[in-house]
Amino acid sequence: MGGTYLLIIMKFKSLSLFTVFVLAAVNFSCQGDKFMEIEGAESEKLQIHFEKTISLDISGGFPKLQGNPIFFSNQNGSYFYIQTNGGIGTFDLSKGGLPVANLKLEEIEDFRGDRTTGQNSFIPYEKNSFLYFDKKSREISIFEEGKFTKSQKLARISIESPNPLIGVLRFALKTDKIVSALNMLEVYGKPPFEYSNSENTIGIYSENLDEFKSVLPLPKEYLEKKVNAYDLLISMDFDAKEGEYILNFPILDDLIITKDFENYRRLNATPNSKFVSLANRSGINFGEWKKEYYTENSFFTVYYDPFRDLYIRHYREGLSEEDYESLVQNSFKMFDPKNKNFLLFLDKDGQHLYTMDVSEYNHLYIHFGKEGMYILNDIELENEDSLTFSLFTIERN
Repeated sequence: MGGTYLLIIMKFKSLSLFTVFVLAAVNFSCQGDKFMEIEGAESEKLQIHFEKTISLDISGGFPKLQGNPIFFSNQNGSYFYIQTNGGIGTFDLSKGGLPVANLKLEEIEDFRGDRTTGQNSFIPYEKNSFLYFDKKSREISIFEEGKFTKSQKLARISIESPNPLIGVLRFALKTDKIVSALNMLEVYGKPPFEYSNSENTIGIYSENLDEFKSVLPLPKEYLEKKVNAYDLLISMDFDAKEGEYILNFPILDDLIITKDFENYRRLNATPNSKFVSLANRSGINFGEWKKEYYTENSFFTVYYDPFRDLYIRHYREGLSEEDYESLVQNSFKMFDPKNKNFLLFLDKDGQHLYTMDVSEYNHLYIHFGKEGMYILNDIELENEDSLTFSLFTIERN
């Protein structure tokens, strides 16, 4: 698997980008019941307490620890999704157990696309409704309550634009339109890796998939600097009440918050000023990029918690070269307490409320629902028939 992913990564226009973070995630060492070690955390402004564990039964052909983390929450519950070769299964995080739904592409009437998902990606916008990004055919489809409603070939409306950033965290959203981060590696992913032009980073598709425009130029902090693939993995979340998109750029101290992608505000959301340095960026291949990334600080992604009105920024601290070399030699194993990952909780004014160390967990799988924060405990492939999440309650003081 690892060799195949590496070949994919080096072909920039067919890049399966989430594998940048989970490449060869098949030999992670067992950490035991580490999720019981952090029972909770408190500050004067926020209380976070371990509530319980939830086990999902994935014995029905659902792959473990493969693919992009996919979640959805509403007032009725929180759901986790596992993509299979031919569809996607829905699991109820509040109840655990077997999947509550299983969408199979071969059973969907009038859907003429590829029935095997491959490196394609589902994005839920309701419990049983999805955007579906077909990477090979460059096509977006929409499934509403298990029924195919529409699709569009991107070449018909966005032929000169980069493709969507398929497979990286929350790369796309459906509101009154479809918003996607664009794969900037198609523009910047080649030597000399130092750029003076600021290309647009976000694609907006009309709800009917008949119009497209690109917006939001690459921030000035990227210009005239050497950057690598990891620096261009843009992710986002959405505040439905305010109609605001919250964007994470991996090297920026600030979050970018906008309603229309023309006017935006920057909210400082960093543990320290100038948290990410690009001084070590000089590599031209995946191995060099990976080392540069893990031996420097970075902002991994952003979450919005609509139930408590919080921004949560996920960041990591750089490893020493010695620790990096030790970890990377163990089958690309990067889930280790030495690989320090944190969640910075902020209110909407940017006030820091709490910082939580999540280094002991599978910090790639985090979600905020009505019940609290879910985080995956599994970091290895033992017991492939189940996944276990920890649920933490969150209360603002």
